[in-house]
Amino acid sequence: MDISARIDRARLSRTLLELIAIPSVNPFGRDGDVGPEFGEVRAAGYVADRLAKLGWATEVDEFVPGRANALCRRAADRGANIDGRPAIVFAGHLDTVEVDGYDAPFASREEGGRIYGRGACDMKAAIACYIEVAEILAAEGIELNGELIVAGVADEEYRQEGAKAAKPHLPPTQLVVIGEPTEMKVCVAAKGLAAYTLSVEGQATHGSVPNAGRNAILRAAELLPAFGRHAHHLTCRAHPLLGPGVLNVGVIRGGLKPNIVPSSCEAEISRRLLPDETPASARDLVLGELEAVGGDRDWQLSDAWWAVDPYENGDGNIVAAFQQAAAAAGVADVTATGFPASSDAAYFGAPVVIFGPGSLDQAHSLDEWVEVDEMVSATAAYLRFVLDRLA
Repeated sequence: MDISARIDRARLSRTLLELIAIPSVNPFGRDGDVGPEFGEVRAAGYVADRLAKLGWATEVDEFVPGRANALCRRAADRGANIDGRPAIVFAGHLDTVEVDGYDAPFASREEGGRIYGRGACDMKAAIACYIEVAEILAAEGIELNGELIVAGVADEEYRQEGAKAAKPHLPPTQLVVIGEPTEMKVCVAAKGLAAYTLSVEGQATHGSVPNAGRNAILRAAELLPAFGRHAHHLTCRAHPLLGPGVLNVGVIRGGLKPNIVPSSCEAEISRRLLPDETPASARDLVLGELEAVGGDRDWQLSDAWWAVDPYENGDGNIVAAFQQAAAAAGVADVTATGFPASSDAAYFGAPVVIFGPGSLDQAHSLDEWVEVDEMVSATAAYLRFVLDRLA
């Protein structure tokens, strides 16, 4: 079967444009009425409706108000000899990051072979590819000897509650493909994440007599070099696929007015975890660097208040099967590598390959885009794998 010839490029692009136009921003812990752009219910409904029209069994599981998964199944065809083989799951997250500062983020457009808009590459492009696979299977009347599932999940950008809620509803699975933006690289490991808060105490006083108090911001500045030293030490210990762990100081806040000596300062940091690390073990290493600074213990480092588990696939046979399918579909380099960001991979309870169109360089940016050519190539790889394993 000539796979690429079966892909309807215009339909594929149109699907992504429509998905981007449905806002599905992750509220990231905000409670109450957060506005119509938040939550995944409408995006989940779109995926379910598209696949229901192709005869799939679909469900929108609103596991908490406003947060929903689309769970869509194409069962083995009647009379198929499935020999007990597990299902294949194409999984992807429906939520996007925030849009503050992004001009017209949901006014999706196609220009110069690219599609623009929030979620374009991270990761609604892969969701569109999954739908295109389903369209081709239906149009060609291809029968399957096993179950194919498309799982559009919520909350990947924060606490992975969507993947956790979806897992009990999924059958035993041969492989989960997650179409994160990997630049079409076959990723079989992913870093985790742990976030901590460094809190520094000072003593407020009038800004004209700073020596009468203790400036928490200046004290924090004395501690911040410990993070730089830790980041350097991490480079000396690398995972063969993922490289070293990474530390980022992402937020710093403190003080009230310029004429008041600040009594508190906080810095929020994140650590990208390797498969042999936990949030607690990573915290211990950071804590050791801070303690080496010396001086008064007028600070504390919190436990991880946000954590995503790292992942590594140990099933070489199924990875090789996906690599062969991707190569047969025309993907130039199918060497197994690692995904430097966090993902849902650890939460499906099955072997995972992370492979999809787009680049992390564009994800979370204020001008997000994806190449349509990469979407076509990804669709071909996904379809080839289905045909090899289930047809």
